[in-house]
Amino acid sequence: MTGVQLIAVGHAAIARAQELILLGGVLGLASILAGLISRRVEMAGGAVLGLGGGWLAQALRHLRLEASLAPVLVLAGGLAIFGLSQLLGTSGFLVTYLAAVVTGAAQYRARQQVEHFFEGMAWLAQIVLFVMLGLLVTPHELPPYLVGAVIGAAVLILLARPVAVFACLLPFGFTLRETAFASWVGLRGAVPIYLRIIPALADPRRDQRLFASIFILVIASLVVQGWTVGSATRLLGFARRG
Repeated sequence: MTGVQLIAVGHAAIARAQELILLGGVLGLASILAGLISRRVEMAGGAVLGLGGGWLAQALRHLRLEASLAPVLVLAGGLAIFGLSQLLGTSGFLVTYLAAVVTGAAQYRARQQVEHFFEGMAWLAQIVLFVMLGLLVTPHELPPYLVGAVIGAAVLILLARPVAVFACLLPFGFTLRETAFASWVGLRGAVPIYLRIIPALADPRRDQRLFASIFILVIASLVVQGWTVGSATRLLGFARRG
């Protein structure tokens, strides 16, 4: 093969490689766009189904039921729309959340019984999450990650959470005292535990550092913020007088 032929073959190979790279880039971009569109459709469908389920729950105002049956009906409705959302490929958690918001904003005779029932269910769910966390954690594996997790907890408690809460609440007219109180005693623990348990159940040996750090961070948040709620209440002027 002559030098001219070798050069021609080299040019052809380069052109082919460029075509393959371009094709790969196009396919990658198409995959990303498809994923974004699928996610948007999933969220939009979940929003529509959740609001629709909440609207159907308005029937509680017109049904003559025993007060003890209303929580059962609402729970069955929530499970039904969650299952339907899974069949339709939408976000089941968004569906249930929006339906609960709409249902909770409605006025009906058994509203108080429904609130008490689901408040108890929420406490039970949190207890189960903490029990699962305790079953999955191995105490002797925690010390190597203690320093980093404590630093992360300090940043979360003293900086990240207050900044996020102030950014979210100030536009809605809350006072500085109210916002400061919410940033100190807001919800904590359940969401990171849930998010971390999912991959841990899939492969308990993978990413032990993240699991141990989340455990230490949650415990630190509960101990520091949970035990200082009374002091924060008095300091910010929300304690009951008399």
